[in-house]
Amino acid sequence: MDSNDFLVQLRAAFPATPIDAHDAFEQWGTTYPDAAAFAAQIAGQTWESLDRDYLVRNSDALGFLGTQTLVAVLPVYLRSLFEETVWSPATGTLLLILNPPGSPDDRGLGQARFDALIQALDPAQRTAIATALTAVANADATGSVGRAARAVLDGYWTSFAKGRTDP
Repeated sequence: MDSNDFLVQLRAAFPATPIDAHDAFEQWGTTYPDAAAFAAQIAGQTWESLDRDYLVRNSDALGFLGTQTLVAVLPVYLRSLFEETVWSPATGTLLLILNPPGSPDDRGLGQARFDALIQALDPAQRTAIATALTAVANADATGSVGRAARAVLDGYWTSFAKGRTDP
């Protein structure tokens, strides 16, 4: 799959609807220091109209966003993950938040938040996540980031993956 095909997949899975950022950090992350600036950046925008560079640079916000807001901005990060793989500034954060709790290196969202994320995602969105993780795992198959992506993929997302190859 190339970048254009993945963008088509993202558009089909994540409708481009305006983001309500009013309570973006209330559910889980009231301590995020840049919450007001981040919320202002996404308010009323669709994921396709967001400033991708700003969001990717501020990927630490993902761990603080409420579930619905996280799902609303997630396609921006998945696109960066797919296209830039190990070189995306968001890769580390995404691998943490998409890592299911209970894995050996669990430092992610925790069980309640992971469950809320899974419940908020439909199958097409889960497949898009698996596709992005697969891109990283395949691009860096023997490297530490690729192995980490494969572990996250195997931890939950593998049943949604297409085109996965093992080294």
